[in-house]
Order: sequence, then C-alpha cells, then structure tokens
Amino acid sequence: MDISAIRLKKKAALISLIIGFMMFGGKMGAYLMTHSAAILSDALESVVHIIATSFAFYSLYLSLKPPDKKYPYGYGKIEYFSAGFEGALIIIAAFSIIYYAVKDIIRGSDITQVDIGAIIIFIASVVNVTLGLYLIRSGKKTNSLILVADGKHVLTDAYTSIGAFIALILVLLTDIKLFDPIVAILLAMNILFTGKNLVKESVLGLMNVTDNKMMEEIASTLEEERKNHTNWIDLHLLRYWKSGEKFIVDFHITIPYFLSVVEAHNVSHDLEEIFKKIFGTDDVNILAHVEPCEPTCCVICRKENCSFRAEKHSIDILWDVKNLTEESEYSLIK
Repeated sequence: MDISAIRLKKKAALISLIIGFMMFGGKMGAYLMTHSAAILSDALESVVHIIATSFAFYSLYLSLKPPDKKYPYGYGKIEYFSAGFEGALIIIAAFSIIYYAVKDIIRGSDITQVDIGAIIIFIASVVNVTLGLYLIRSGKKTNSLILVADGKHVLTDAYTSIGAFIALILVLLTDIKLFDPIVAILLAMNILFTGKNLVKESVLGLMNVTDNKMMEEIASTLEEERKNHTNWIDLHLLRYWKSGEKFIVDFHITIPYFLSVVEAHNVSHDLEEIFKKIFGTDDVNILAHVEPCEPTCCVICRKENCSFRAEKHSIDILWDVKNLTEESEYSLIK
C-alpha cells in the first residue's frame, strides 16, 4: 500500500476517535440537563463508539504491519475481528437503550429543558453524519474494512441522534413525554440491524466466504483472456481469500507438458498480472499447481500447430464459475 493511503487511514481513525470523545461529552451534558431516554440512548451509543474506535485504531495499526515469521500472511485478518467487535458492542448498546426506555415507560419520564437538549443533539447529528460519510469514503478509497465499519457505526450514531432530536421536538410540541422512550426503543431496534450486519460481515470474512460477484468477474475476465493464451489448456479448483490488503489466489492449471520451466513460469506470471487487474491492487500472491497435459487433454486444447497432438480440438469448455472452481474432467489429479 502506498504511503498516502496509510496516512489517510491513520488520519481518519484519529479524527473518528477525537470526535467520538467530543460527542460523548456533549451528549452526556445534554442528558444530565434533560433526563431524556432518547438522549441517554444516544450517549450510550457514543460510549460504544469510543470503545470500538479505540479498538479499531489499534487494529488499523496492526493491519498495516508487514508480514513476519510469526504471521507470514500479515495482520490483515484483524480487520474482521475489529468489525465483529464493533458490531457486538452496537448490539449491547441497543439492548441497554431498550432497558432504560422501558423503565421510563413504566416509571414515567421526568424530561426537562427539552429545547436546549434538542439543539445539542441536532448539532451532534450533523457532525456524525459528516464524520460517518467521511470514514466510509476513506475506507472504500483505501480498501479498509475497519474504516468502513467505523463509518457505518458513526452513521448509526447519527441516526440515533436524529431520532433523539425528533423525540425532543415531539415532546416540545405536544408535551407528551411518552414520545421520548418510545422513539428510543425504535432507535434501538434500528441499530440492532447494523450491529447484526457488522457481526455477519466479520464472520463471513474470517471464514473466507466466496464473493459470488467477484467470482463472476474473475470467470468472465479469464474466459476473455484465454483467447490470447493458447498454453492455458485447463484451469480448475480456483479459490481466493483476502487478508487486509492482500489477496491470495490458488488454482490448478494444465499446460502443454513440453513447455520449459521458463515458459511455465511465464504462464503463472501472466495470470498473476491479470489477477492484479481484477482485484485492483499489486498486493496479490498466486499459488499455481501446474499440471502437464496428457493425450486426453487434446480434445479441449486450443494450441495450434502442436506436433504432439493425439486428437483434434473438438470440445470447448466455458470457463465459468462452476468449471473454474470444481475439479476438471481432464485433470491429472483425480
């Protein structure tokens, strides 16, 4: 990763942490003035944001460390732990909000100074929307799941603030204090979904789940490129996974048995360059299991003027996701 991307990641994470502390101070001040359940839910969300952002900042530091002997694939997987941790904290905060809101419904709310609280929360919501969009944009620009997850969390904090503001306005206009805890519960239900999605994304990343859209792009690109590479007889058992900014791809490829070591290396090199274009990064490692062709491969081989051909080329196998990821009928490894 280039230096500018690293600096942008660190800058975005630090800004998020500083603003998180500022928002928590402002919201707790608003709660102490108003005793609003909706504002308390907003303040609790900010506590979670501070803890999660602190962990995200540390995770970002680790993810940027280069591979070493202990962690030969680098520290990139910490991003998924960070996103999962943040999602779990969001879920805990949501249940805490529901608890305090239900208690206010049962015991009654003693909300006061609604107008001042509304102003503070409105300012907080504007700041959080701006920060959340900035973090998500920075995360996508630098391909950082940590920043994207943090940005989504900040946006949920902003939605909570907007909801709290609406609750205060309703109380101010109608003098019905029950609006406050009811809106707080609705906000909690909303952020539960955000927390669930972050935890799900974390688990899927740690389990190296297949991205179907990416696999379709890989298949269509390889199918197009193979027209210019007649030494690519068959490609199968294709898989890839991601660790931070690094992509690791492994596959089996069948090539003419008479190619030299240099020519076989060039086949792997060409595929590596293609995968770099597909993933949009130079940080790609490929693990190619090279298989020499045998006479049964001739029917699918497109290589022209081959003096070792036993049969004519008569079968075209489409390099779609299914054929690329499964064992080949013409593979030497059964």
